[in-house]
Amino acid sequence: MENFNCLFTYSMLSIYTSISNGYPLPSFDSSPLTVRLQSDYLRRGGSGDGSLSKRWSSCLRHGSVLFLLLLLSVLCSSRTAAAQAQPQPRTDPTEAAAVNAIMAKLGLQAQPAWNVSGNPCSGVATDDTLLDDNPNFNPGIKCDCTDQNGTLCHVTILKINGLDAAGPIPEELRNLTRLTKLDFRKYSLTGPLPAFIGELTDLMHITVGTNPLSGPIPKELGNLTNLQSLALGSNHFNGSLPDELGKLTKLQEMYIDSNNFSGPLPATLSQLKILSSLWASDNNFTGQFPDFLGSLTNMNHLRLQGNSFQGPIPKSLSNLTQLMSLRIGDIVNGSSSIAFIGNMTSLGDLVLRNCKISDTLASVEFSKFVKLTLLDLSFNNITGQIPLSIFNLPSLNFIFLGNTSLSGTLPATKTQLLTSLDFSYNHLSGSFPSWVT
Repeated sequence: MENFNCLFTYSMLSIYTSISNGYPLPSFDSSPLTVRLQSDYLRRGGSGDGSLSKRWSSCLRHGSVLFLLLLLSVLCSSRTAAAQAQPQPRTDPTEAAAVNAIMAKLGLQAQPAWNVSGNPCSGVATDDTLLDDNPNFNPGIKCDCTDQNGTLCHVTILKINGLDAAGPIPEELRNLTRLTKLDFRKYSLTGPLPAFIGELTDLMHITVGTNPLSGPIPKELGNLTNLQSLALGSNHFNGSLPDELGKLTKLQEMYIDSNNFSGPLPATLSQLKILSSLWASDNNFTGQFPDFLGSLTNMNHLRLQGNSFQGPIPKSLSNLTQLMSLRIGDIVNGSSSIAFIGNMTSLGDLVLRNCKISDTLASVEFSKFVKLTLLDLSFNNITGQIPLSIFNLPSLNFIFLGNTSLSGTLPATKTQLLTSLDFSYNHLSGSFPSWVT
């Protein structure tokens, strides 16, 4: 019986080993150890009438359930032990210290939802929780924990958005060298945009809009050649834009509006061939209206109001046929035609306010502008009558044509969507239609 028990024990171990390693199940009737144990069993007085086979079959039959449970328990225990042996990923110590220092200097606290047990890259910082525009995750970080076989985490996103805190951008930010996105919007950050920002070469998105940041833009920003979006709007930045911005050839969106920038737009911006949005309104830019903008044919949104560019508006802008929004205003001198917009039929809003335009509306076939919702051509020298097609545009809501030199009469009908109209200070004649209130 002792030898039979040994045989059964060996059989279980053989099955377990085979399953664990993906091998075929062993054949017990032909294995050398089985034969040896059977022979030994017979020499010690065991029955040779097949009782061993009967006992073996009976054992397999009656013990199968117990055996399978035992096998499952062993497998699960092994996997649990292996999982417990795998170390939990930890935040890079330098980056963890940087995050804590940034929070402390800005008078903020890391939320326990992502700073579990003092490890910043934990909790919602590493799961699928959305960070952008999530008020429940602010301040917040996101981490990548794939380094060193999944044991080391790096901070890739830092968001501090619209919170009641103030101060300069902390020096410790330079230690977050794996950052791909920095979001410091609607805050009370003061002082300059530091030159060390150029060290964070993994950055793809920078947003520091709506702060009282000041000073010139550091030329080191040109080192961020992976940058796709740059949002500096509504600050107190001043000085000329550095030529080094032309190195940002992956840039798609650039928002520098509502600052105190001066001088011309750098000609190096002509290298930003995939730029789709440029907002530069409400600054002190001067010089000739940049002709190179006409080469940026991927442009969808262009805003250049509230500056002091010298006219005329270059004809090269006619190349920007993908524009959906065009806003130009306050050209200092020169005389421009409106014909350059003729093929911009994807426009949703068109503002050419105070642009020294001397032309007639007949220069443009407005019936093709079926997506247009806003038309503002006020404070120009536009003569002649208003084309009836403008009043029938299916999407148009707003028309501002005041302070021009238009003549003729207003049509008897218009679309119902067209609810805001200004034709003041013109040379219109005739009686007003019934829709004028």
